Amino acid sequence: MGDRMVTRGHFFDFNIKYLFYVGLWPSNEAKRIEKIAYKIYEYQLHVLSLIFLVTTGIGTYKNHKDIIALLTNLDKTLVAYNFVFKVIVFVYKREELRKLIEQIVQSGDQITEDRKALMAKLVIVLTGISTVIITAFSCLALFEGEMTIDAWMPFDPMKSKMNLFAASQILAATFVVPCGYRAFAMLGIVCSLILYLRDQLVDLQNKIRDLRFATGNVEKLRDDFKLIVKKHVRLLGYSKVIEMIFKEYFFIQNMAVTAELCLNAMMVSVVGLEQKTLAASFLAFLSVALLNAYIYCYLGNELIVQSEGIAMAAYESSWILWPVDMQKDLLIVITAAQKPMKLSAGGMAVLSVQTYSQTLYNGYSIFAVLNDIVN
Repeated sequence: MGDRMVTRGHFFDFNIKYLFYVGLWPSNEAKRIEKIAYKIYEYQLHVLSLIFLVTTGIGTYKNHKDIIALLTNLDKTLVAYNFVFKVIVFVYKREELRKLIEQIVQSGDQITEDRKALMAKLVIVLTGISTVIITAFSCLALFEGEMTIDAWMPFDPMKSKMNLFAASQILAATFVVPCGYRAFAMLGIVCSLILYLRDQLVDLQNKIRDLRFATGNVEKLRDDFKLIVKKHVRLLGYSKVIEMIFKEYFFIQNMAVTAELCLNAMMVSVVGLEQKTLAASFLAFLSVALLNAYIYCYLGNELIVQSEGIAMAAYESSWILWPVDMQKDLLIVITAAQKPMKLSAGGMAVLSVQTYSQTLYNGYSIFAVLNDIVN
């Protein structure tokens, strides 16, 4: 029953389906043979992603004496390592996430149709942009008679155009769905959870401001306020569970963006803008990485702002007319709201716009130090 509720007709529906199609969300209601088939499909995608890491790792090592080829390969494989490690964390925490989504769906909280559409559009647009970028550079590499990324193959890719095309297809098969699409499926469900919390906090603020005291409606005021407090406590619990589930996920994301920025700065300084194709590929992959990081940090910042807004909404309500006992309860709400909900990267950094700026600064600082050492 629980699995039916979290896979049909709710505001996580699109994200759950996306996760299912990329082998990250097995159904608890499926028949035994279907579960076995899905498990085989899931493990197959795991194996394909590992094949990509191993083959590109060997290809990178073979070019360790060519600094440009080495940096180019590292730039592209770093994206895959980021995605694969996040998949490992996601699979490990998947059942905890399933239980959380069941609780949210059963809570009866409402969300607008526009927000549901936004959740789907976000994932579709990012998936489309990444697919276009990967396809464009793969076609360009084929046109120039080069590998998209240096990787070990059981045959010589440069022997003929057919071999080169086959090698490109193998790389695509081991990266696009096993790494890329899985990453965007995870991004979709994470962003949907944060947007859900953000919208429910805004709804709470509006309900608190709308509380009105009158001589004949004291009991109704108490009941409405009690529901608001219960919902706030529930949202606080959801926030802590989300932080616990995704703290390692966000830590990997934060570290990957810092390394990506540092690596790209090094590559641009070494390669130079005269090699336009390489420079364009560096900037394209960097742009996607920075966009992903900004989405997480922006939503994390919104969560902080809107959770702190509960305190302001409580203060702006007509509390001065309320009974004394309710005023004391409202003070407790204000005190609790002053400690905002947050998402952390491994408990080391809070996801916010400020953290995003700090990540960019850290990446450039590391590059500057390495550049000074090299020079």
